[in-house]
Amino acid sequence: MRRNQSIIILSIVILFFSLSFMVVLVSNSFEKIFVSSELTRYAVPQKDFKRKIEAALRFGKSLDNLIGIEKEMAGYAAMYDDLSNIEIYGARQNLIYSIEPLPEDHPGSTEIHGKRIDSPDPSMEIMDTGDTYLIILPLTGPAETWMGTTAPTGSLVGNLVFSFHKHEIKSEVLDFWGKRLMLGALIAVFAGVILFRLLSKIPRLNVHDLRKLIFFRVLTVIVLTQAAFAGISVYQFHSDHVQLVREKVQAQLGLLRSDMERVLASGIGLDRIARMDDYLLEIIETNPEVASMKVLDNAGNVQAYASKETLKDTSAPKDRKVQDDLWVAVPLKKITDDSVIGEIRAVLDKSSMRKLISKLLLDSLTIALIASLLIVEQIYFMISRIRRKKREISENRTDQDVLDKLMLARFAAFVFLLAFAMPMSFVPLQMRELYTPILGLPRDVILGLPISLEMLCALGASLVAGAVADKRDWRTPFVCGILVTSTGLFFSAQANTGVSFILARGVCGLGYGLSWMALQNFLFTNCTPTTRARGSSHFVAGLFSGHICGTALGAMLAERIGYSPVFLIAMLVALTSLVFFMFFMRDLKGQTVPVSSAVPIQASSLGSFIADRNVFALIFFCVIPFSVCQVGLLFFATPLYLNELGISQSDIGRVLMIYGLSVVYLAPQLSKIVDRRENKKPFIVVGGLLGGLGLSLLYIHQGFLVIVIAIFLLGLASSIGSSAQTAFALKLEATREFGVGKAMAIQRAADKLGQMLGPLALGALMSGISISQGLVVLGLGYMVLSILFLFLVREGSLGKK
Repeated sequence: MRRNQSIIILSIVILFFSLSFMVVLVSNSFEKIFVSSELTRYAVPQKDFKRKIEAALRFGKSLDNLIGIEKEMAGYAAMYDDLSNIEIYGARQNLIYSIEPLPEDHPGSTEIHGKRIDSPDPSMEIMDTGDTYLIILPLTGPAETWMGTTAPTGSLVGNLVFSFHKHEIKSEVLDFWGKRLMLGALIAVFAGVILFRLLSKIPRLNVHDLRKLIFFRVLTVIVLTQAAFAGISVYQFHSDHVQLVREKVQAQLGLLRSDMERVLASGIGLDRIARMDDYLLEIIETNPEVASMKVLDNAGNVQAYASKETLKDTSAPKDRKVQDDLWVAVPLKKITDDSVIGEIRAVLDKSSMRKLISKLLLDSLTIALIASLLIVEQIYFMISRIRRKKREISENRTDQDVLDKLMLARFAAFVFLLAFAMPMSFVPLQMRELYTPILGLPRDVILGLPISLEMLCALGASLVAGAVADKRDWRTPFVCGILVTSTGLFFSAQANTGVSFILARGVCGLGYGLSWMALQNFLFTNCTPTTRARGSSHFVAGLFSGHICGTALGAMLAERIGYSPVFLIAMLVALTSLVFFMFFMRDLKGQTVPVSSAVPIQASSLGSFIADRNVFALIFFCVIPFSVCQVGLLFFATPLYLNELGISQSDIGRVLMIYGLSVVYLAPQLSKIVDRRENKKPFIVVGGLLGGLGLSLLYIHQGFLVIVIAIFLLGLASSIGSSAQTAFALKLEATREFGVGKAMAIQRAADKLGQMLGPLALGALMSGISISQGLVVLGLGYMVLSILFLFLVREGSLGKK
């Protein structure tokens, strides 16, 4: 028990941290839907009022001359306890009616301001003004054109706005959060007890088996804990949402019953109410949760029917118990003697329910994946930290001791990349909002400037960081990189013009280049020949895990709180990596790098190296084209293209995860195949053809699925081609003559150059053609260059100059 005390404490800390992460993100995701769903329930009387106003407009009334409108507004206001105001605006945003008296200096035309909230009901718009929620319904009807003639029905003539105080919704939100936190606490305590029992009974094993056992037990318990919380939360939310929708539809049917009973009281029979089918269809069109509605008499005969499919069903349902939970009914009564004469029935729409649950599950799975990657990094760090506490930091007796030290670089890379990648899914979208003309450049080129400048600055900073780290120490550029990146993220959040945003992203690129190269220096100066490959694989795993988590997490947060706050959150996460450095890496100086006796890079030797036939083909036909397609597709085209399709920001982040996941899980397996083959050319060519094919598919078909396939194929191309390119370069005679280290530095610089050119090249194409056509051009170009590479290179030879 005593020997496992540190393991148990750190494991339980990881459990509570990861579950807290899961609880907050899942609850935040559900809260947004909860609030919007609650507000759509508030809109039932408002929709009824909207229909009455539009009916009056169709009979020739003008919006500014509706007799008795003030009385109607007062009647609807009495239906609410927390109503703030009812307003009717004209087509030019001029306020026509209001329950609250207007001040004398009120402007003639006012624009409605507030933060938009996604509404599950497309017929309405919901806004948060800080103190109140606004539900805005458009009013349509006949309107005069600029020539004085009458426009057809359906023209926007104004807006009906209901304002609600937030205290009622806030109390319901607090109750919602309280239930989720209580559920999370109960699950955490139960899981903590199980984890304590499992870890307190660890047998005495060798180091390798002990690591595997701890990793398996901790990860299994935490993943099952998260799955339990997500599953129970989705089930509870679904049950609550179905009840909420039933109450909303019940209220809608109650209003309809009141109107029908007034008509029936005038002596008109249930079977003689005119245009009842059309009236039911109007209600269905403004209530997406309803699939169909019926009016039945006492004998069960259908007197009126409407559905989304508009197929008339002349028979009453035979078995009411089949869908009892998706069905609402209210009786129709005579006003005189309160006797039942019929019934109004509504069937809820299964597809809308299924769509909501699918979104909740998808959000929960995404959060679970992010949390799982975070847990893996924490467990790796925990195990290596426990081992290192048993000896002095400077002692490196075995390869495992060295790897335990290198695990620090993995976790530092993970945290830093988590912060850096959080805005990547919406940088061009933010630039589009801040767009200002610059030097007469095409608009689409300007949209790519933030990413391009970021990559250019990262390239320059990495060269400076490498020189500083070699002469002094890796710690200086690493700390400077964190501070510079944090500064860039802060100014990205504060930017209010396109130029300031571009410069802020350039500052982020400088910080990224400094810290990334500093960590690489720490890795290579602390590893041994026998640990270099494993240390590098751990470092790359940390980079990709951070990138995957950051991209998805940033996208989900941006959908809920907006772009600018995500930059500030990313800044705080970046500073967390500085805290990690101060606690765990501050004393690790790294080994002294001896000054090389080789001649420094000169322009003539660099020119001779690049002019080599094989090197030229590798850099300009493979490395740069791939990087152009990679950044052009992932971080420039995909956010813009999917946003135009109406895809949510969370889904954009999930799509971008595909690339990182495919590289993380496919590259290690495919690289084994590449290593076993002497000839690397076919793998480089196949990678290029696959990557180009993915982009070229947009010529055949367009849409969400094609982008997903293109990103996956690009990840597959990277998995096949990247390791083959490195192995190919290392075998070249020109590489051995120029120097392996310098040759790899040139290849990395070419990679960054391509990343810089990607958004600019695609932006230039988009100024004349569409996004999809521009991607097709890049894809076809990449394929052509890959084929040219196959015929041009002579592997293992010096090459022609």
